[in-house]
Amino acid sequence: MTIQIAAYAKLNLSLRVLGRRTDGYHEILSDVQTIDLADSIEIELGGEGVRVHSNLVFSETDIVELAAVALLKRKRSTQGVAIRVEKRIPVGAGLGGGSSDAAATLAVLDRVIPPELPFRTLCEIGSTIGSDVPLFLHGGAIRMGGRGERIEKLPAQPRECYVVLVPSVHCATQEIYSRWDVGDASPIRRATRLERGENDLLQAALSAYPSLSTYHGAVGQLNAAYSGMSGSGSSFYGAFAEEVDAEHARRTLSHSFPSADVFVCHPTAVGHRIRETQ
Repeated sequence: MTIQIAAYAKLNLSLRVLGRRTDGYHEILSDVQTIDLADSIEIELGGEGVRVHSNLVFSETDIVELAAVALLKRKRSTQGVAIRVEKRIPVGAGLGGGSSDAAATLAVLDRVIPPELPFRTLCEIGSTIGSDVPLFLHGGAIRMGGRGERIEKLPAQPRECYVVLVPSVHCATQEIYSRWDVGDASPIRRATRLERGENDLLQAALSAYPSLSTYHGAVGQLNAAYSGMSGSGSSFYGAFAEEVDAEHARRTLSHSFPSADVFVCHPTAVGHRIRETQ
């Protein structure tokens, strides 16, 4: 059996950092939307062990391999699995590509390798692999709390599309949060109202990577309904009610930043989609 999957990216439409927790993680509150920019994953059952092949080379164990191994261990299964990942979501950009790949792998392998686990168990496994993995198991418009493991589905949002600008700068999440810690040593605060486009990590990202200021400024001038930075960077986005306006913004940014990636993306209701099963 071979399964083709699209694993979607995400945008943080708002992100509040409420403080550093005693376990070393940060307490956050974030409204998130999955979008149709996607990695392509192929899963084939057979052979021995878990084999992962990707068009990118990772210095550490691939998060997809961690997900597959963790799921098989929970199921006490010896099923062999080959997984091929074609990365299309830029890395180090705050778009969640690795976590999305892991979530899609968990969800699909759970479906095809018995016994099928409760969805809550999948989320528990996912949260041990990465803080963003549970959000992709849910997909759509959600509000994240805690370190990312607390998920609340949001009501249907007004239809909009996004122009997403990804500079050729990879932001290190740990470094961004460390700079935020230096600038804000207060204990965990109470959650407050979220404003679209607000991101508490923005100043830390601009401090760590000053070249991002130009991209941030350009997106802010697009006359979008709102704009912001996704996650800990380096991607910036603007939201538009009409696709024609988003496409005009894409052309403008592509002309201004020929070395950057620029996409027009649409919201999705799920974190992944099975394209084909053979």
